[in-house]
Amino acid sequence: MESRKKKISEMVGDFAGDYISLGDDIQEMQQYLHAAISTWNTACLDKKDRPRLIKFYMKSYRKINPGQNKKNYQGVEDDFKLLIKQKIKLYPDVDVQIIDAQIEEVYGKTHIKVASLNI
Repeated sequence: MESRKKKISEMVGDFAGDYISLGDDIQEMQQYLHAAISTWNTACLDKKDRPRLIKFYMKSYRKINPGQNKKNYQGVEDDFKLLIKQKIKLYPDVDVQIIDAQIEEVYGKTHIKVASLNI
């Protein structure tokens, strides 16, 4: 299995690299990375648990970002669901929970570092 040869950080880059690169600077990219990690962890759980976790994520997001309109909130939820599908499509056999993730710039290139645990 190809996915077992890759590092989790590489897999995160594969499934959410374009999303993470929407950030204009390293701090914004870190925020996108945190959202991507939430989707990864949600995708690793049982399918029946995902709607509850998406609802919880969106409730937390609204609390942290109270000034956005309904369309923006819907866009965030749509992105969340799309990333879940992308993770499952690329790595359906990987059920590793990510407990921390950082993005850093080294010699002009961004690198993702993750800490994970098998469940």
